[in-house]
Amino acid sequence: MTRNNSYWLLQSLGWFTYGIIGVGIAIIFYENVDFWVILAQFFGAIVMFLSTHLLRYKIKLDGWLKLKIQTLILRLLPTLAILAILANGIVVGYTILTTDIIDVERFSFTVFFLFAFQTFVYLLLWTAVYLIIYFFRNYKKEEVEKWQLQTAVKDAELIALKAQINPHFLFNALNNIRALILEDHMKARDMVSHISELLRYSIQFNDNEKVTIAEELEIVNKYLELESIHYENRLHYEILSKEELNRCKIPPMLIQLMAENAVKHGISQVKNGGDILISIDTDGKDLVLEVCNTGKLKKNLGNGIGLRNATERIRILFDSEPDLELKQEGNMVRSRLKLPIEK
Repeated sequence: MTRNNSYWLLQSLGWFTYGIIGVGIAIIFYENVDFWVILAQFFGAIVMFLSTHLLRYKIKLDGWLKLKIQTLILRLLPTLAILAILANGIVVGYTILTTDIIDVERFSFTVFFLFAFQTFVYLLLWTAVYLIIYFFRNYKKEEVEKWQLQTAVKDAELIALKAQINPHFLFNALNNIRALILEDHMKARDMVSHISELLRYSIQFNDNEKVTIAEELEIVNKYLELESIHYENRLHYEILSKEELNRCKIPPMLIQLMAENAVKHGISQVKNGGDILISIDTDGKDLVLEVCNTGKLKKNLGNGIGLRNATERIRILFDSEPDLELKQEGNMVRSRLKLPIEK
């Protein structure tokens, strides 16, 4: 049911009930209750119906709902008072003309204004209910719009982050192929085969927010195979992961990025090459991704765009601050990332 239909339904039911109550009061307190007396009660209900609808129109037309509460009250009170006097005058006049309920000789301005005050109270109650319903509905609407906006912002952030990470990976891979084309075209051909698998993964999962560890490790293994061809005997790697963790979900290209950093900032900087060890484990309720590589820890490595983007993706997708640790242990650099476990 639309908001407008709800208004008309509640308005009709409310003032029809008002008319029924008026008839009941007339039957209790007056002896000669005929058709005209009953009609007068429903006439009063119709006048109140029209008065409140006119008030609603005035409120919406002049934009009173956008005013501060103090200003709104200052506008409403005199309007309700005038409307109560007019509505009460119409009802009293009709009642005097059609029934004997009101004794004209005993009727006075004091009695009239007492009736008008009663009408003012009814209008005030109606206005309070209307404003409460209006502000409650708009509060819910604003909450929904706020969450929709936050979701849209998160989606935009994820798209931007993916767009920054994937071209970075592709650029490195193409550079490796370029370096080998003239030196060893057979190895270059093998690298093209590997990179085709990597690109297939990137295209297939680019629209996914999360992938399984098994899917991610498969592509990491392809990447390290590609790099081992480029570095010949200078790169040795090992991947350790518990079977039960393979179905856990992580952002795509996350471990791949950590492995890429290990090669770029570690192995490539060591004359005789070195080792890369990738392990997947748990620490309480957290998943622990760890990459160790031969090399020296560079200052400000943790501030690189790749790692910033990786941790930002985790924050957006898991609504949790990731725990990233980079430290030197002997001749090895350990990169350790903790994030919530999700299956």
